Amino acid sequence: MTTADNATSLSTSESSEPPILHDQGMPKAARAHRSRTAKKNALSKDLNVTVSSSDQALLTKSVITVKNVMKEQNAGSTANAPSISDAGVSASDALPKKPGQLSSSPIVDQALDNLLVMIRPERQDLLQGPCITIHVGGTSVINISKRAAMATSSVLHKHFTANPESLEYRFSRGQVHPGAVRFLLIDWMQETCNEFEAYAIPAQKTFGEDVAILCAARLLGMERYCRHILTGYIGYLKTHLPSYEEIIAIEQNATSDKDPLWTAMINHLCHDRYKGLIPDAEDFEAFLEKHTRLKKAMESADIFFAGYAKKRAEGREKERRQRWEQNQAEKRQRIAREQLAAESLKKKLDEKGSGLMSVTADEAEVLRGRTRTR
Repeated sequence: MTTADNATSLSTSESSEPPILHDQGMPKAARAHRSRTAKKNALSKDLNVTVSSSDQALLTKSVITVKNVMKEQNAGSTANAPSISDAGVSASDALPKKPGQLSSSPIVDQALDNLLVMIRPERQDLLQGPCITIHVGGTSVINISKRAAMATSSVLHKHFTANPESLEYRFSRGQVHPGAVRFLLIDWMQETCNEFEAYAIPAQKTFGEDVAILCAARLLGMERYCRHILTGYIGYLKTHLPSYEEIIAIEQNATSDKDPLWTAMINHLCHDRYKGLIPDAEDFEAFLEKHTRLKKAMESADIFFAGYAKKRAEGREKERRQRWEQNQAEKRQRIAREQLAAESLKKKLDEKGSGLMSVTADEAEVLRGRTRTR
């Protein structure tokens, strides 16, 4: 032991034990008792030091054993887990899976569900199992949880139910934006499944991004998660004249001629053009020449609205004539009743002469009219 150790031990012993008295002047029996006590204390110290050393050695051995076991487990799990550096893989995907989720079978039995009413453990379970790839032309979106996709997308649920061993789905080039597909099925999906409470798809930073998200959601059958965005933009297109950039974005992402955004925009543009409310009519006509789909849609809408207006005008004219004919018929019936009542009343007056007599309601009406005319 070094000098510093000796000093430390000395200071410790001095502070923990009572001071030692000198042997001079002490009785022999007292010195013998003191000697036995000192030997007993020394033996106890040696025993404590020995036990502490054995415990320390046992603890060190246990730690080394645990570390070796952990290294072996980490080596096994690393070989089976996907790489975090792969595209489309989150940090949670690289964690060891539960024993029941290590199966490599592509078949998944998953019902179509609603994330917004599921609890977090149920949503987290959707991220387990095999992954699928969605191809958009030559671009592929990988590492999409098959179970989560089947639970949220009616289109993917129908496809993978009919093809249970399939791990791929394809869109044609330009049909949908790959980034929108990735946002819906990976970014938003993983985040909302791990949150305490699921939330709907949030609005993006730009009009074009929102329209691309709505297009992808419509083609995937995930409209329920972005209905609030669709409702807001439909109201906007019904009340505001869109810019040329917004028109192009809607035209590129319209899924069909019955797409809600496309229909709302076409109707508003046709109405404003008919009323002369478009501020740059000449530039707009030149713009239409470069966008044949928009031009044809507006022409079809004009034809529809012209026929609809004509049909409404014909319907109003028909209703007006029917009301006139009904009024004429009622007038003729009233005149006929008055003539009959007058003849009947005249006959009664000739028979009765003076005095009381009973009359009908029509006859009373004739009498009141004759009284008023006097």
